[in-house]
Amino acid sequence: MKIWEAIIYGIFGGAAELLPISFGGHSAVLRGVFNLSSLTEGGGYYVRAAICLGVMAAIVLSFSSETVCFGRELLRMTGLKRPRRRERPNQSLRRSILLGFFALVPMLCSLFFTAAAERISSLLIVALLFLLNGFIIFLCCRRRVGKKNEKTVLLSDALLIGFARMLSVFPGLSSVGSSMAVARARGLSTAYSLKLTYLLTLCYEIAAFLFYFIRALCFGSFSAGILLPMLCAMLFSGVAGYLAIQYFRYLLNRGKLNVFAYYCWDAAAIALILSLINA
Repeated sequence: MKIWEAIIYGIFGGAAELLPISFGGHSAVLRGVFNLSSLTEGGGYYVRAAICLGVMAAIVLSFSSETVCFGRELLRMTGLKRPRRRERPNQSLRRSILLGFFALVPMLCSLFFTAAAERISSLLIVALLFLLNGFIIFLCCRRRVGKKNEKTVLLSDALLIGFARMLSVFPGLSSVGSSMAVARARGLSTAYSLKLTYLLTLCYEIAAFLFYFIRALCFGSFSAGILLPMLCAMLFSGVAGYLAIQYFRYLLNRGKLNVFAYYCWDAAAIALILSLINA
């Protein structure tokens, strides 16, 4: 893995993982355009794990107060941290954490077929999935914003979000896009949908980092030359991810998420053209 390849993967990885536009689909298109090294062989596993670290850093920096509150309450729930005197537990936050756990279970199950999904190299299939992702976002934009929050969200809402994210492991589909679409369809508020989506993404990226790092140790090839590409991938994915979250917030507050639908359709057209050229 060359440094410039790691930088390209880092930029697109940080942005596409945190926007509803699919990093897996972009990876397939990038390999078709620039003939980049694969992220699923050799040192690519280490670079992919580094991208997970950058994405995690971007989420923590963007939602620092929410992440701290989430972590503290989780430690209290598990008994690893004792509450202070006269300090009452945050019941709504605890409820949200429990529901998030139920949403996380099907998401983690997707790791069992992630390797199979990564083997999809047909740009025609990627184009079709990009097209589908665009329609999901487009339909999401046509739904009215609901009012459910951490106090009124249901277990069924969390499970549907989790299963939607589980299916989004295929290249061309986006976990962020599916989360926002299901949340909008189930009547969740914009603020809570945003917070829930990225906190679930943070938890998933922690698991994904361990997944890719273990795969790297078992099947990858480590050398001192991979350290600098890993550092570049982590740095650029963190910066790109942080900027992507701010841009997503900006568009979400102005009700302009349909921009991503048009983007996915453009990406589908590019993937289709590349598939015809390579045929």
